[in-house]
Amino acid sequence: MNKPSLLIAILGVAVVCAASAKKPNVIVIMTDDTGNNIGFQGNPHVNTPHIDTLAKQSARLNNFHQMPMCTASRAALMTGKYAERTGAWRTSLGRTLMRGDNHTMAEAFKDNGYATGHFGKWHLGDNWPMRPQDQGFDDVVGLRCGAGGQIADYWGNDYFDDTYYRNGKPEKFEGYCTDVFFNETMRFIREKKDEPFFIYLAPNITHLPLKVAEEYSQRHIDNGVDEKLAILYGMIDNLDENMGRLMACLKETGIDENTIVLMTTDDGVQGAAVSNTPDYWNMGMRGKKGSKEEGGHRVFSYLRLPGKAGTDNDTLVSVLDVYPTLLDLCGLPTPAGVEFSGRSFKSYLSKPLDPMDDDRTIFFYYFNPKKLDQRENQTCVIWKNWRLIANRQLYDISKDWKQETDVAAEFPEVVEQLQAKFDAYHAIGKPLVQPVRFILGDERAPVQELTSQDVYWLKEVSTSQAFTQMDAKLLKQSHGPYKVKIARDGKYTFKLSRYPLYENIPMGTGGRKMRAGDFSIETVRMSIAGQAVEKVVSPEDTHAEFTLDLKVGEADLDTALVGEGKDGVAYFVTIEFEG
Repeated sequence: MNKPSLLIAILGVAVVCAASAKKPNVIVIMTDDTGNNIGFQGNPHVNTPHIDTLAKQSARLNNFHQMPMCTASRAALMTGKYAERTGAWRTSLGRTLMRGDNHTMAEAFKDNGYATGHFGKWHLGDNWPMRPQDQGFDDVVGLRCGAGGQIADYWGNDYFDDTYYRNGKPEKFEGYCTDVFFNETMRFIREKKDEPFFIYLAPNITHLPLKVAEEYSQRHIDNGVDEKLAILYGMIDNLDENMGRLMACLKETGIDENTIVLMTTDDGVQGAAVSNTPDYWNMGMRGKKGSKEEGGHRVFSYLRLPGKAGTDNDTLVSVLDVYPTLLDLCGLPTPAGVEFSGRSFKSYLSKPLDPMDDDRTIFFYYFNPKKLDQRENQTCVIWKNWRLIANRQLYDISKDWKQETDVAAEFPEVVEQLQAKFDAYHAIGKPLVQPVRFILGDERAPVQELTSQDVYWLKEVSTSQAFTQMDAKLLKQSHGPYKVKIARDGKYTFKLSRYPLYENIPMGTGGRKMRAGDFSIETVRMSIAGQAVEKVVSPEDTHAEFTLDLKVGEADLDTALVGEGKDGVAYFVTIEFEG
């Protein structure tokens, strides 16, 4: 072979090798309501040696900020956009639904040849086209809605030996919820170890209800910790054991050195666990889940990169930045038409940026449906080391970690500047706070199952939302329409019930005192697109059924279970397109 031919052959082999080099795997782990309760963060109570090891191996993003609540953080993670731009901007009241036209992080990885898996909590919609399997994930095992025991969760789940949904189909599993989701993650890793994969692992702990095996919580109780907080700490101890199993699985499968791992939580520690412990441990910060103070949104974040040693990094980072950063680290393009609210922090991993040299601004606004301009109790603006809270309080976090001294009067120019920044942000976001509608009659989803968690609660109605399975058992009153979009002209059958149809429970079962017959539902009614229907029911009936001719268009579906002079929405509504 002559030299030019040899050179061409060598170059050809090099090209083939480069093309076949396996892209890095990515695992994003987001726990629920954990705050900073990790041993490495300084909590003296929890036992987290495996997470601590991950932290020591990682870039520790010490200035990492989430949104203030579950849904908003998860929407921001999946899209790289402020939650109001996605449709899913609150944890309830019909505002947890992410529009199907968002191009998610999972879709971006899938577009680039990655196998994609989601295990655990989604909380961005339980109906097509909002489910994780509709949003880029090939393999899904998880629970519906936001936590165990909520209205859309499989009936009777209690965190042990529960039923979850595998790609939309209910399936019974054995074991504690966190163990199950890690088991499924490791199963996926073993199946996909020879191809690049992207995993979103989102265990539902430490969200309510607070439940864990006694072996995990008792030692904390024995050490004098309040029982609720002891259970939360026990849930974290169990999480750590599972993290140890996961990291061992990566080594066992030989892909440890080619896997990026990012671990964080979605907001500050949940309030029920610390309600009896006002001086609860939180790195000395004020706030908890939902708080505008630092402890409500500044949380641990560990980014382990293959071949990189552990470092501390104080660059201002947001959950909005995760999507663009992971694409950047994997050498993948930004999807066409996608505009991120965040930025890639890849360059800052090697050269951290001092917050005072950084001109970016981050906004937190937990929209109140009753008052979309209520800034006094809902807002936080982050700029450099400044925190503008409730539109009028100013804190310098570098000098006042506990946010005890309001310095707004000393720096009025900073207050005015941050107020103006918020005004500009809000002018864009407020018009986007519109309902995301359930699509009825699309050939890809001829059956839709709605639950009262997604009733579009109206500000004119004072009763609260029916959020949990217990609310259905107790016939808790709730009002508001289901916002729907009718995709095809034709006949639609509606089945309205108090309990999920798959349980076949009579509507007369339950009551405020949890005894059959304490409350009698006398009639069931509904209205949609100008048509109103009503049916008398008996306590033995499991549901009321109506068939209506509907035309294409948007509509409000109003439902009511009526009895003893009271009424409230139907907790479960199943709608099927008949043709």
